[in-house]
Amino acid sequence: MSGNPKKTGLPFESFEVRPGKKSAKGGGVRFVSLLTSSHTLIPLLSGAVMVLCGLTIVSITMLGLINSLWISGLISLLGCISCMLGGFLIYHTITSQGSFDGLINQAIRRVINSQN
Repeated sequence: MSGNPKKTGLPFESFEVRPGKKSAKGGGVRFVSLLTSSHTLIPLLSGAVMVLCGLTIVSITMLGLINSLWISGLISLLGCISCMLGGFLIYHTITSQGSFDGLINQAIRRVINSQN
């Protein structure tokens, strides 16, 4: 079973991490492509604004600028939720960028491997 020539998975060598080996797509190229596309720029900016607003609200409540304890706690909770959702939005935007190309490349690789 281990010698199956029509195996659809990727070879183990493609998962290796070598110190001198560079990835096919550089970090700078990926960063520029994130900022130039309107499909990724708007979610990145809104996520950053959500994180900043959440941190600002939490810092205001921690400084004690709001006297009522229950209002301060409620506002702090909303600031924490806003900060977490902004972080998740940034993470989701960065990780989902280019995933469609990866699926197409994987399908082409499987077809070529199955023909061989």
